[in-house]
Amino acid sequence: MKLNSETYKKGAIHSSFFSVLAKGVAFMQHLLIAYYFGANTGTDLYFYLFNLVIMIGGMIQTITTSILIPQSMLLRHSISTKAEMKYLNAFMYSFIFIIFLLIFLVSLGGDKVPELITNFPTDEIKKYISIYYASLILMILMATNLYLTEILVSFKFFSLPLVCNLLLNGGIIFALLLFNNTVGVVSMIYGSCIASVINTIILIILMRRKLQWKFFLVDFSVISSQWKSITGLAINQGVVIFSSTFPMYLLSYYQPGVITIINYAQKFIQAPLAWIQQFTAVLQIKLNNLKSDRKENEIYQSASRIAIRLFLLTLFTSLVIFLLRDFIAETLFGLGKMPIEAGNKLSHLIGLLTFSMPFTAMSLAYMKVFFTQGYIRQYISIMVFVNIISCTMYAVSIYYWQENGYAFVYIFIEMLTILIIWLYLQKRLEKKIHHL
Repeated sequence: MKLNSETYKKGAIHSSFFSVLAKGVAFMQHLLIAYYFGANTGTDLYFYLFNLVIMIGGMIQTITTSILIPQSMLLRHSISTKAEMKYLNAFMYSFIFIIFLLIFLVSLGGDKVPELITNFPTDEIKKYISIYYASLILMILMATNLYLTEILVSFKFFSLPLVCNLLLNGGIIFALLLFNNTVGVVSMIYGSCIASVINTIILIILMRRKLQWKFFLVDFSVISSQWKSITGLAINQGVVIFSSTFPMYLLSYYQPGVITIINYAQKFIQAPLAWIQQFTAVLQIKLNNLKSDRKENEIYQSASRIAIRLFLLTLFTSLVIFLLRDFIAETLFGLGKMPIEAGNKLSHLIGLLTFSMPFTAMSLAYMKVFFTQGYIRQYISIMVFVNIISCTMYAVSIYYWQENGYAFVYIFIEMLTILIIWLYLQKRLEKKIHHL
């Protein structure tokens, strides 16, 4: 497949196509996991650690797309591409060093670390300890992939993130089909690592050939210019990671398989959001260009139009999923080794969690305005506030209602987030109009 930079319209169309394809493969992956392994402690630990790795990589991705890419595009247009390369390479090598340092420190703790960061029984952790060590390798690979991908997206390779995601899920399926009988659940994390290595090689080759990227151009002095913004956003993302992992930590104390069931439900209802995430990535680049062209009035208007359309579309999608929840759980996930009780819980959770989708879609669109306008501190404050509330509510709701308590809090937090974001942006817009 030949990859070239795209226009916004073409990028959105291609992204939608690859989104459907990538999510189709991801959906097949989860069906195969449910078929071969069902829902048990092994799958719980896999999803727990795999999602943690994804969130850590997502932290790097958020910092890159929110802070580094807007500045690098300014350097590209106002100074030179070499200045941009020095800028982005410096941060890439810094991130890689920090992650290697983290892995080294964690490795010193040996097998005790997974016992501290999870709530699973000790004997089960020892049984699947290879998942933990493979996840450390996956962390550095995933962070590197996401960073390089965001650079290419800024050059209008809009479809590339989904192509990489497609390869990752394809690698997991390939390993699952070949080695499920020999190494079991561990085969999935091994497949992730191999696919990530292939992704890294492809991205480096693509950057060298298409962008003439020079990885040896580095200027570490530029790091100090963005240190405060990056630190603040990293703290916020750290809070997000904690607030996302904390309920899974609490749930890992209860019935084996509950984390797997929640993951099946969340991944299914998040499938329609994949193309929305890619579409808003295209929106981010468009808003950045509007900012560079000093078309301030169009930034909020463009984001609002997209947010409203996404809300209506995903609300309809949520209603359809709700009506089909029993079919989804029983017919699609209920084959193979999936227990009947787990299938019933899955149906119930899909019916609940699907109604978080419209609010998440709106947040994805409006969030881009914060990053474009440089409202980093304000965004951090909002998210820290929301995540503190979520952790408190999760601690109470999971204690009394387990997975049902988790679902209700999850929906409430999505609603609260978009409400606060919308109110803040309305206030900023009113101030701008008043000053004109």
